[in-house]
Amino acid sequence: MKQTEYSSSRMDKKSKLRMPSSTIDKPMKKTAKSSEDIDVYQTVRDMAISFHFKPGERINEGKLATYLGVSRTPLREAMQKLVSDKLLRWERNKGFFCHMLDEKEVFDLYEFRKIIEQQATFLAAERASDEELQALKAAAIEYSKLGDDTPKEVLLDFDQKLHQQLVMLSGNQELAEALKKVNQRIYFIRWVNLTDRPTGNDSEHIHIIEALIARDGLKAMTIMGNHVEKRKEQIANYIREGYGHIYTGNTPKII
Repeated sequence: MKQTEYSSSRMDKKSKLRMPSSTIDKPMKKTAKSSEDIDVYQTVRDMAISFHFKPGERINEGKLATYLGVSRTPLREAMQKLVSDKLLRWERNKGFFCHMLDEKEVFDLYEFRKIIEQQATFLAAERASDEELQALKAAAIEYSKLGDDTPKEVLLDFDQKLHQQLVMLSGNQELAEALKKVNQRIYFIRWVNLTDRPTGNDSEHIHIIEALIARDGLKAMTIMGNHVEKRKEQIANYIREGYGHIYTGNTPKII
C-alpha cells in the first residue's frame, strides 16, 4: 500500500474557504476564482458541522447566497443534501435550520461509531496486508509525535484520517462510508474534546495496530472499543463546553 501522508505541514498547504464565525451579513471576499468555482455543498457543510450557524438557528437563504456569492439554486440543492446527511434540518413553510447539539443523538452516534470501528478492526486483522499495517503504524507514530501546540483542527484531521484508513483496511466499503458520515456529525464534539488531549490516547492507536500486526483481531477490537468508549462517557460535558465555544465565537476552522 502506498503510505498515506498525514503530516501537518502537508495539511497546512491545503487551500479551503474559511468561514468567519460571527456573521454572514457581508459578502465573502472575492478571489481569483469565480463564484461558480465555489464548492457550495462543501462550504455550507463545513459551516454546519463547525456550528458557524447557531444550534437551532433558522438560516436565511438570501443572506447566505449573497455571502457566498452564489445563486439560490445551487445553495438550495446543497442545503437539501445536507438535510439528507442530517447536518441541517428542514421544516415545511419555515425553511432550513442548523441542527441542535442533542445529547442522546451524540451518544447514539458514538455508540454506532464504536460498532463500526470494532467490526472493521476485527476484519482488518484478517484482511490487511503486512505492508498496509506497517504503513498505518508509521502514521500512528507520526501522530503521537505531534506537540501540544498543534492546532486542534490539525490533530482532529489527522486522527480522523488514521481511523478512516484503519476501517478501509477491513475491505468493507460500507463500513468506511458509514464512519465518514458519523464523523461529519460528531466533528464539533470531537473538536471540543481535544481541548484536553488525553494522556496515553496516542499510544492506544499504536497498541491497536500492533495487535493487528500480530493478527489478534479480538485484542485489537477490545482496545478499539475501550478507545471510543472513553469519549462516550464525557458527552454531556463536551456538549456543555461546546455551547460555550459556540456563543463566544470560538469554533473550528476546518482544514
